[in-house]
Amino acid sequence: MSAMTVQSHLAPSEEANLHYLGNYTRSIPVSLNRMMENAYDWEHLPFVHPSSFASIELIDQGEWGWRCKTGLPPAAGGGEQEVELLVDRPNHYWATTVLSGTGEGIQIHTQASDKGSSDGRMIAIDVRFYLPQAPETAAQSAMILGYLQGQYKTLYDEDEALMSSRQQALDDRKKVSDDIPSSVDLGIEAELDRGKSHPVSLERGRFAVRHHGGEWIAHAAVCPHMLGPLGDAEIDAEGLITCPWHAYRFEIDGGAEQQGRCGDLLPPPPIRLVDGHLFIGD
Repeated sequence: MSAMTVQSHLAPSEEANLHYLGNYTRSIPVSLNRMMENAYDWEHLPFVHPSSFASIELIDQGEWGWRCKTGLPPAAGGGEQEVELLVDRPNHYWATTVLSGTGEGIQIHTQASDKGSSDGRMIAIDVRFYLPQAPETAAQSAMILGYLQGQYKTLYDEDEALMSSRQQALDDRKKVSDDIPSSVDLGIEAELDRGKSHPVSLERGRFAVRHHGGEWIAHAAVCPHMLGPLGDAEIDAEGLITCPWHAYRFEIDGGAEQQGRCGDLLPPPPIRLVDGHLFIGD
């Protein structure tokens, strides 16, 4: 799809044939870069937003946006949809259209704008809901609008957490400090909680130390795909750890992603027991 086609589809004249239902607005403490990155990220939908999406399958994608088949969870009415998201990136604008399936014809247009904060990390969004036909009654209109506003509040609550966590991980990567140790004493091994993950920041990166398979192990606490949090992710019976953002699965032993979709996990430093204390690092 060409940039000209995207611009044409997003033009106000396209909205004239639809019924404007209402909108949802909020401020989000992230940058426009994080917000646009999130708009393009179709992969996260069923994992970060399980109450709205049960599954997703890519049909096509590009700078213009993406088109996917999605499955809806029973609580959201079930069924399937074909959804297209078109992006006007320079203007921080995107439009989502349900092409077929549940909710066919609905369009949701979103405008993001910088609120002028000193660090560029506060934006405003205006989400506008359009229906192919006007509801039969004012009560029905209010009910549909209330549902959509509630859904988008949940979606942006969840997306805000993801975008803020990613920004923090990006900031951490840029930090240069002489105070970051090469090894850490985690404490008396016999007193450490074996049922929880113990986060550690070292010169070589962020890691999680946990008791697994009868021994203490360490693994990268940051997903190499988009810096998702792995510190508290479960390790399954096959020795795989799954990123909560996009469900990329990594081998704890070796760090490879099961489908080769991104690089390996950062190799962990050694763990050793010295005088009853558990140490990690060189």
